[in-house]
Amino acid sequence: MRTFTFLLASVIATTALARDPLTVGSATARAGEKASGWIDVPAAGDAGTKIPVSVVHGASDGAVLALVAGTHGYEYTSIVALQRLLPRLDPARMRGSVILVHMANPPSFYGRRIYYGPDGKNLNRMYPGDPNGTISERIAHAITTQVIDRATHLADLHCGDGNESLRPYSYWMTGGDERVDAASREMVLAFGLDHIVIDRSRPTDPKKSIYTATTAIVRGKPAITTESGGMGLTDDASVSAQEAGALSLLAHLRILEDAPSIRVTTPIWYERTEVLRAPAGGVWRPVADKMHSVAKGTLIGRITDPFGNTLHEIRAPFAGELLYVVGTPPVSEGEPLGFVAAPSSTLSER
Repeated sequence: MRTFTFLLASVIATTALARDPLTVGSATARAGEKASGWIDVPAAGDAGTKIPVSVVHGASDGAVLALVAGTHGYEYTSIVALQRLLPRLDPARMRGSVILVHMANPPSFYGRRIYYGPDGKNLNRMYPGDPNGTISERIAHAITTQVIDRATHLADLHCGDGNESLRPYSYWMTGGDERVDAASREMVLAFGLDHIVIDRSRPTDPKKSIYTATTAIVRGKPAITTESGGMGLTDDASVSAQEAGALSLLAHLRILEDAPSIRVTTPIWYERTEVLRAPAGGVWRPVADKMHSVAKGTLIGRITDPFGNTLHEIRAPFAGELLYVVGTPPVSEGEPLGFVAAPSSTLSER
């Protein structure tokens, strides 16, 4: 906690944005104000888009937390959660600021697209983006320069995509800077989801950061990724977990002192994980679901041809828990079918 306090103080001291008017896209808020607007992503070889954003600029100095929803367009829970969160934020009572990206990927959202944008690219693999690239690359560049560069901390809010049955969990990603890693760990505990995947394999090159949260981390800004919901649903429990987690982060960062904290005290950590991928396209028929505990070799599901003949059996590579399983029939070669994780016996709350 001492490391986190030092880092928080240093990032607050080095950002001049906290007291100047805070502008993201067309949204500009002076101290003690909130504003909503759009980040314009112009057309360039393919159609452009407008990303809806809100800025809530506190009345006094503090951290600047970016909350990014809807990176994948069929992941609805975070989009709804930020709609619910915005009216609860009173800038007059805040120390610091919040940037809300209400829908990072409008082309995928309105196109009801799973994983990929209209350019066939996954936005959460395009960072830090390219202002002259295709639409997913241009969105990534816009969020990097307009949101991440203006924030001191970031939470990338996800759920299972429109085909994924998923249990709530989050990611603590390390980037090699011990102070940033420690502060990110505090954030992931503060968010309140007690199942936490540790990912030590993320890129460290700011020019090839690939993921939203990693883009913040390699720029010295603590960040986390969260998961709650899936299958295109907006059930209250999944949406509320996103909203409550965001409020708990605001309390943790001392942006909103009276926000309720749901900090995890007994987390379940996962270090060994594997995404199960389809060796071929076909019709997916799962026999296991999220939250199931599996032994090594347990049958997770089968890929069949259109006539029902089994092409492949997918089995657990090691004993663990299924954090998500694809719950709809269509699969293409190389795409995820599930995610298995083994609890770590070497980590504990410190």
